[in-house]
Amino acid sequence: MFDYAKPILLTVILLLMTGVGAQATALPWWNDRVFYEVFVRSFYDSDGDGIGDLQGVIDKLDYLNDGNPDTISDLGITGIWLMPIMDSASYHGYDVTDYLRVHPDYGTNDDFRRLIDAAHARGIAVIIDLVINHTSSQHPWFQASAASDPTYADWYVWSDDDPGFVGPNGQRVWHPHSDRFYYGLFWGEMPDLNLTNPAVTAELYEIARFWLEDMRVDGFRLDAAKHLIEDGSEQEHTPATLAWLRDFRTHVKSINPDALLVGEVWSTSRIAAQYVPDAVDLVFAFD
Repeated sequence: MFDYAKPILLTVILLLMTGVGAQATALPWWNDRVFYEVFVRSFYDSDGDGIGDLQGVIDKLDYLNDGNPDTISDLGITGIWLMPIMDSASYHGYDVTDYLRVHPDYGTNDDFRRLIDAAHARGIAVIIDLVINHTSSQHPWFQASAASDPTYADWYVWSDDDPGFVGPNGQRVWHPHSDRFYYGLFWGEMPDLNLTNPAVTAELYEIARFWLEDMRVDGFRLDAAKHLIEDGSEQEHTPATLAWLRDFRTHVKSINPDALLVGEVWSTSRIAAQYVPDAVDLVFAFD
């Protein structure tokens, strides 16, 4: 059983670009929230199988915030950021195989809904990691794309020849498959989605709607937000990436105007600030 008193706790500074004058009296709900990062797999194991799960998070909510402002036995947090909980091929969860299903190690979609209900009853908002830059190579979309299924042929970034350039850190980004190459910024097992394809964008819009409406999350942390669309060897902060995020934010706000979007933009604060507030609501300050 895990020691729930020692979960991963990440203290972050978030950049919030707010207006002045009249707008200063109408700060968004997240402005004074304290968010607690939870890696479900190592947080609390409710059933003794050696793996943390959603029921374990529910069981320990009173440790995080018991909903009573007069008590001092809880941490008093007012937000939870769940690291990836969707079905995936790896322990970390950043290689999704099914965007609409909770990883079976963690429980079920109904377990997640119960967590949302229990958290909201205590005044705790819940946001989740949403990985939109890439999927697992085991995802059915990639399997179909690699097999030249015409429906999915352009859902990933393919090239007949190796373009030859490397990633921002000197890593290999073009990976061979049969007689072609596909682009995977982080790893060959995590191929990048082709977000210039309207069909891919439409699918991600529907995934966002599912989690906001059906599962009732309060927002998303967008993984690898600076890498979404490449322009040749330019793989960070491209105009197309910012434009895509602006449209995605508009879509999210049309579903829930109060939904929070946090962008993971590993860069200086000066560069990251260009994403706020039109592309995302908040970014991390990594410098």
